Amino acid sequence: MRKRIALLTAQDILALCVIGGILRLVFVFLYQPSIPVAEDVNIAQHLASGQGFSIYTRGPTSIKGPFYPAYLALWLWLLGEQNGLLAAVVLQHVVMATMPWWLFRLGQAIGREELGKGAAVLFALHPSYFYHPTVAENTTWIVVGGAVWGVLLFQGMQSRYWRHLGVVLGALLGVFILEKPPLVLPMLGALLLRLRRRGTELALALGAAAAVVIPWMVRGWVVFGEPTVTKSYSAYLTFIHSWLPSMAVHPRYAVADSVGQVLDSLTRLPESNALPALRALAGDILQQRWWQLPERTLVHAVVYWTIPPRYWHAWSMPFIVVRVIPVAVLIVLFVWGAILLWKYDRQLVLAIGGVLGAVTAFYAFYHVLNIRYKLEIEWLQLLVCAAPICRVSTSRIYCPCHMSNL
Repeated sequence: MRKRIALLTAQDILALCVIGGILRLVFVFLYQPSIPVAEDVNIAQHLASGQGFSIYTRGPTSIKGPFYPAYLALWLWLLGEQNGLLAAVVLQHVVMATMPWWLFRLGQAIGREELGKGAAVLFALHPSYFYHPTVAENTTWIVVGGAVWGVLLFQGMQSRYWRHLGVVLGALLGVFILEKPPLVLPMLGALLLRLRRRGTELALALGAAAAVVIPWMVRGWVVFGEPTVTKSYSAYLTFIHSWLPSMAVHPRYAVADSVGQVLDSLTRLPESNALPALRALAGDILQQRWWQLPERTLVHAVVYWTIPPRYWHAWSMPFIVVRVIPVAVLIVLFVWGAILLWKYDRQLVLAIGGVLGAVTAFYAFYHVLNIRYKLEIEWLQLLVCAAPICRVSTSRIYCPCHMSNL
């Protein structure tokens, strides 16, 4: 396998993307899987019908960022609900099919083309990423957007259009601030390291990020009486949910049933009325259970890298194939790959480990209720997992991700 991966060319990777795209379309149109939905679809329905960024009967909402519901709303408005949702999912599959190419390019950008090739192959074989674009939520765009952002950050350093790239990087960072806050800290850290000697470009990037975020903040101030830098309502709601008996990873970390009853009553109120009460309820939980936070965070970190307990009672053969087996295989490959790379490129291991660790810590403190949160960064893990199946170069080559070259 190592020899075959080493012989792969850019054309082979593109062919892999095309084949993957065809298989995905066959899966969607012939198998016709059901399309799981979340709050985004209800918001999109309100947008498409001219009722604004609202949800259920609560009125205006900040439970989601603005971009993905708007994407769904466009399709619903153009094609109607059933066909529009199908079109949105089809495009997500097409976009996700390009990921082997972006992983290959990212490998080139960091000076490890062989790891990019291996990661591209692993991604093409990853059943979770094959299925997940079927779900009507933003993971597909977060995964591909994160990979494209990384390619632009490192591949564009020799470009004479770097200032333009800085604006694009900043704008994408702004999108992530609104749509996926857990990934923002490592992205911001990488951007600051990359542009620390380029004051003008850094200012342009941060200005572009602010230009994306500020309108949403102003909207929050007008609608809710406070700026919504990101998904404010969702932040409190999901944190409280993670302590409820029905959602806690262990009864030890569960609060009284009465908290769930209070939460249920608050979710029926308009968000402008519910937000202060949700903030107070989350603060009460932190005040009463602060002594459990270190232990709970460590347990959550393990859960984040494995299978959340809410899925333990629903294991089926498709679930084992799509998620359980990939998790086990990738853990083994990641440890093995990190050991191999540590000899030759420990700075790369530390860089990728730092990103994975930062996102894991965020979710571990916050909540680990859904599998999709790990998928947001699992593609980056594949670069290390690729080491055991590749011919890893032992010679030191120029690599923009090395701290000495940033």
